[in-house]
Amino acid sequence: MDYAIEAERGRAPLPPSKRLWGFWEYTWANAALAIATWGFLIGGSLALVVDVKQGLSAIVLGNVLGVLLVGLAVSVSAGKYGTEQYTFMRSVFGHHGSRLIYIVAMILLTVGWLVVLGIMFGRSIDSAVSVVLQREPEPTGWHIYAITLVAIAITAFVVAKGPTSIKVFNTIVAPALFLVMGVMIYIFLKDSSLAELLSLPALSQPFDSNAVNFMIAVEINIAAGFSWWPYLGNLSRITKNERVAFWPNLIGIGAAASLGEAVGLVGAIKFGSADPTQWMTESGGLWLSVIVLLFVAFANVTSMANILYTAVVGLRQMFDTLLRRFSWEQLVAGFCLVPAVVLFVLPGLYDGFMVFLVWTAALYSALTGIMIVDYFILRRTHVALKDLFIEGKASRYYFTGGFNIAAMSAFAIGAAVFTVTFNPYSFEHSEWFRYTTASLLAAAAAGSVYWIASRLFILPRGLGAYTSDSTTSTTTK
Repeated sequence: MDYAIEAERGRAPLPPSKRLWGFWEYTWANAALAIATWGFLIGGSLALVVDVKQGLSAIVLGNVLGVLLVGLAVSVSAGKYGTEQYTFMRSVFGHHGSRLIYIVAMILLTVGWLVVLGIMFGRSIDSAVSVVLQREPEPTGWHIYAITLVAIAITAFVVAKGPTSIKVFNTIVAPALFLVMGVMIYIFLKDSSLAELLSLPALSQPFDSNAVNFMIAVEINIAAGFSWWPYLGNLSRITKNERVAFWPNLIGIGAAASLGEAVGLVGAIKFGSADPTQWMTESGGLWLSVIVLLFVAFANVTSMANILYTAVVGLRQMFDTLLRRFSWEQLVAGFCLVPAVVLFVLPGLYDGFMVFLVWTAALYSALTGIMIVDYFILRRTHVALKDLFIEGKASRYYFTGGFNIAAMSAFAIGAAVFTVTFNPYSFEHSEWFRYTTASLLAAAAAGSVYWIASRLFILPRGLGAYTSDSTTSTTTK
């Protein structure tokens, strides 16, 4: 295997000359990732909290804040050094700490996303068949599981071909999906004016206070923005430079996710169902509904492919000694066995989507705050690149027993602050929630605790290569 392929699929830093994505290619990749049906599902869920006007404001505000912070946390460093995201995390959490974060953030949560998107693929196909056969959809039928497994298999095939295959897939699918969004908006406006759509009320509201309901909608969208944390670093790694790694996140993910959520919000309120696979069957004529549903189904494959690629790259890096005898294709196939099992073990995961989404924010918000403080404040954007790849105690990023205690403690505290501020299960909240949100407060708390703990306990002991003479790094040329 040549260097470029090994770097794309493994742990070696990617030199700029070997990176695949320029500005617009990365924008399209982000758009294809963000415009999948999870955007429709998030937007549909907002219909249970706020009306259309409040929902649209919350969508834009929340996505911009979440994506901006995640881009600062993981994309800028990936664009500069071309280093796999979880290898780079050794400079923050230590060798063993980064493995623990990978297990929590990638294996558990990425598997959940693969299952949710796979089920939505299955439900979209079922809804399309139902339109043609003029029968009621069967969203919990046994065939949904079979179709979901097919979606996972298709995703595995695409990812097994590597990022070049994903790039081609993204370039074709993303423009087509934007066209589908335009068709949906046309359908909404066909029998309703813009003013009528904007005046549509919420399907329900969990609390009496409009301010609290609006902030919950903002929180949900910040959570959606933070949910990109596990993926953007490894995708940004394939970009040409820091600028290309950062700004397409706002244009591609921010704009595409907002568009998808806006369509989901309006569709859910207009047709009375938060599940997009149900209201899409009512949104157009026979063949138009079928075409839209099929496009939406395969849109999920683009998102599943991107997140599966980042997960397997991270897996290969985190457990290189154990897994080096397995080929890339074998690792992809092996990883996909996990969501295939979870599909049957946790059949209610799809219907518990909102709880799952909010829990991801509880974890990723804390991680985001820690990584921003480490890279921009403590390290001033410089790392000792060589030490990221030195195994064991010889690495200056080994910290204490392979763990950066300051980072691990800050992570736990940040997640705790989130859950105290906003309960992921009941949406019960503290008095200060309406002013701070849970995600932003958790990120700020985790970052602050990490900065203080690092200044008090890590830097004085000379751990982590934070001193000016040891942070001199060599960017890959």
